[in-house]
Amino acid sequence: MKKADFNTPILFIIFNRPDTTKVVFEEIRKIKPKKLFIAQDGYRENTINEKEKCIESRKITEKIDWDCEVKKLFQEKNLGCGLGPVTAINWFFDNVEAGIILEDDCVPNQSFFYFCQELLSKYKGNEKIMHISGDNFQYGRKRGWGSYYFSEYTHNWGWATWRRAWKYNDFELLNSEMRKHIWDAQWNLSVHKHKGLAILPNVNLVSNIGFNNEATHTKKPAKYANLQSEEITLPLTHPKITMRNYLADLFTYQDHFNGSIKNLFIKKIKRVTPSFIKYPFKLLIRKIKKINLESRQNSIFEKYRDFTMIPKKIFCNNLGLINRFSHIDGCVV
Repeated sequence: MKKADFNTPILFIIFNRPDTTKVVFEEIRKIKPKKLFIAQDGYRENTINEKEKCIESRKITEKIDWDCEVKKLFQEKNLGCGLGPVTAINWFFDNVEAGIILEDDCVPNQSFFYFCQELLSKYKGNEKIMHISGDNFQYGRKRGWGSYYFSEYTHNWGWATWRRAWKYNDFELLNSEMRKHIWDAQWNLSVHKHKGLAILPNVNLVSNIGFNNEATHTKKPAKYANLQSEEITLPLTHPKITMRNYLADLFTYQDHFNGSIKNLFIKKIKRVTPSFIKYPFKLLIRKIKKINLESRQNSIFEKYRDFTMIPKKIFCNNLGLINRFSHIDGCVV
């Protein structure tokens, strides 16, 4: 497949990181999209040097030396990490039917663009498929016999979707405080709510280079940071059956989201429980949680009773505060 064949619109979301913006934009320059949308949130007045960094990041995206239709959305005021990206994506799909979304710290392999383009075309009319990701966090484990597999997880370090899917995004699913900082959780929940599936490649196609002190959310190192991207073989080998890969999702649940088999089991039982017995089931779960909590409180009290003069009832009722202010190991409730 030749690069001249690439005709999928790209939304590039930038902010205040000219160093990573430059690296990602260089990959966009190589693919030479015919339509490029660039969105940037406004700088924060109380953040030192942020205005200058935003201007520098914006200048990098002006170096367009190929035939390209460019649209820009530069906010005058800061909308934040929640509303900012959502506003940009809404604007993008007001203008296109389908496209690729890249943020300023997600470096794609060149084959990522063709991967997305082929799948955007193949699943255009399949309402069940709502998300195409360039991310693979299976660490070398291949899932199925195809170039990709289906998942409930909408990893978004380089992704693509359609207007027909994005229209179901419900930004209000989280409370107002969380919405200031998060947008992608709502998208994952929206896909789940509508029983949608995401496509994930069997090799990692995007590397997130944004884990550092300059980041808003990804300051701490993580094993999935800076994962090497690989080239995927084209044309793609498509799975025979459109079905979620539960084994891959179980691995992601445990590895990526620190989930436990016990909690997953309870979640699945809830999902298949008939409505007329859901209330007794909820009471049972509450009782189990209460027993577990009381057991944990008792064990913690026994551990620290030698040096605490607090009565047991008051101690247990205030474990959360005690943990917050004195950092007693194991006192999280």
